[in-house]
Amino acid sequence: MKRTDQGRGIRAIEVNGARELHYKTVQARRPPSARETVTKTATEGPSMPSFALPKDARSTASTASTASTASTASTARRPEVERHEAAVVDGRHRCNNPNNPPCAQCGSVIIPAPKATLPLEDTPSISILDWTVSTRKKPILNSQELDEWDALLAGLTLPEMIFGNSFVRVENKKQNWALEFNALDALRQVELTDCGIRVSYAHKWIHSKREKQKESQELEDTSLNISHQYDWTYTTLYQGTIDGRAMVRDDSVELPLAKLSRPDPILFYDDMILFEDELADNGISILNVKVRVMNECMLILSRFFLRVDDVLFRIVDTRVYVEFDSNRVIREFKQYESDYKSVFAKLRSTQGHDPKAGMRDSNWVVQNLKLLTRECHVLQL
Repeated sequence: MKRTDQGRGIRAIEVNGARELHYKTVQARRPPSARETVTKTATEGPSMPSFALPKDARSTASTASTASTASTASTARRPEVERHEAAVVDGRHRCNNPNNPPCAQCGSVIIPAPKATLPLEDTPSISILDWTVSTRKKPILNSQELDEWDALLAGLTLPEMIFGNSFVRVENKKQNWALEFNALDALRQVELTDCGIRVSYAHKWIHSKREKQKESQELEDTSLNISHQYDWTYTTLYQGTIDGRAMVRDDSVELPLAKLSRPDPILFYDDMILFEDELADNGISILNVKVRVMNECMLILSRFFLRVDDVLFRIVDTRVYVEFDSNRVIREFKQYESDYKSVFAKLRSTQGHDPKAGMRDSNWVVQNLKLLTRECHVLQL
């Protein structure tokens, strides 16, 4: 902030703090290889900082920027468009989101990041060969949308938080095939029957009610019956929504863990919650989807995590692996479950400072649960 008092006129204070904070925030979200500043072109204003491209693209970019400056002397063009055109290296992957920091590989924009927009929405996307991976994050459903979902999911009491307009989608338009993960289709697979799971204090509560029935004639015998039948844990065996050819089951197929474990650069990453419920403070029920895209392949992990305090743990994992060059898709489905006490016993021996910290970590929990079922489906496009 600085005070300006030059000559006559109204005294004013110039505030630069907000601009500097915004600039630092944008800089922090940029990949390290794109933080070096370069010489500004004639078409860029003095307040528009320009950033360098990856090393393998700088020679191409410098030649393209020289030609662009000469050809656009009379017609000004948007500087971000010039940087995007100069950043095309091999054409294998195309980054389709214009709102966020540039890709470290090609210089264009892909990675999801916060942006103040109305309506609140971020829809990043990346295309590699014939494949396009896109995600969308939006807030939880409003009251009008909840009323619509009540009608669509008749008989199911909705979870506390539903991100019903968010999704993860992978698509091959050339082969007319797509796979999507969304909250509506996931909740459609929740059973509308009694799941048989009870909270830890259920037997004490039932015993207390029965004792009161004996003492009072006002309580009917049917007061302990379940009036609304549905799975209150929201357990869903959702494996994604397929549009196109069905996948073929082959349990002998394994995910290429060696390839997925390589330290390949991640070109695209996103992580989102589709729905969540705290089970009336008796645990947690949450469906989360993550996606990461590398140059040769991609992996989606959809995880349903259930913890009913002092009762049980349950995890349902669906992994979708796509190999871009061979157009091969592998989907692995696993179910895990163990009782609460056995998991907590393992946790106490490994977590000293906070014995229950691991109970909130699904990655730790899944390593200590029993594998109940495994299925694998394959599709060659």
